[in-house]
Amino acid sequence: MAFHTQVSIKIAGIVFSISGDLNIKNVQFGEAYKDFLCDDEPEIIIHARYDRLPNIIPIHNGKQVFDSETTWSLYNVGEQKAIVLRGTSLPHRIVLFDRDMRQVEVHSVKKPLPNGLLSDPLQYPLAEVLMICLLAQRRGLMVHSCGIEDKGKGYLFTGNSGHGKSTLAKLWKDHAVILNDDRIIIRKNGDSFWMYGTPWHGDYTGISPRGVPVEKIFFLHHAESNNALRCIGADAASMVLARSFPPLWDSEGMKFILDFCSNLISAIPCYRLNFMPDENIIDFIRCVK
Repeated sequence: MAFHTQVSIKIAGIVFSISGDLNIKNVQFGEAYKDFLCDDEPEIIIHARYDRLPNIIPIHNGKQVFDSETTWSLYNVGEQKAIVLRGTSLPHRIVLFDRDMRQVEVHSVKKPLPNGLLSDPLQYPLAEVLMICLLAQRRGLMVHSCGIEDKGKGYLFTGNSGHGKSTLAKLWKDHAVILNDDRIIIRKNGDSFWMYGTPWHGDYTGISPRGVPVEKIFFLHHAESNNALRCIGADAASMVLARSFPPLWDSEGMKFILDFCSNLISAIPCYRLNFMPDENIIDFIRCVK
């Protein structure tokens, strides 16, 4: 998708407005966001800048808060935080934001793509990192999971790579709405916990921006037969946390996430799901008590 001055997207009820420099004519914006476009008033304004990177000396002299040991690092720079994204060695994108994240500046190296467009300002992993930071402000939690809406009931299947999330999405695709097969956001909505689809999918691309109350949570394991064992207390909370994206660099955010996980598993039935990868799992899930 291309945009000229501004585009707004809504993910898990949070509206982001992305605006570009006045001289931007076209930007390569991820196709996965097309179903998340909206006209709502934004809470978060993201300014995409393609003129030059800001002076990075203060960033390197600032306090490093977190190093992903892959492509990005987080720094304290005065009253702001900065995310620095690197390629092989040199930074190619620097993101600055205040604590409340109402205003975010994304500075990118101006290097057109082969098609002549400028790169997506939210290119992986930036959008997900920003969402993790934002959710830690008492907004919710992102989990490594497949989310399915089955006739108004939300089933959350959590697991790490290879545990069967995309397999389940493909099995359910003709029977229910697939919110996402890899990244789901959970938020508190009144007295209920809701789960929402995100644009950041795995092998299954048929995602949805919808939200639905969480009915049950399943921790995935491959097996030779289908069975579900109830999980409660610290065991269930630790399994949610192990399959989530916690803000390890933020002590206040971590306290919120730990409380959130505890409240979540107290309110929602949780199960260890041992399953076979065939359509029999659908009726089995619907009958779990």
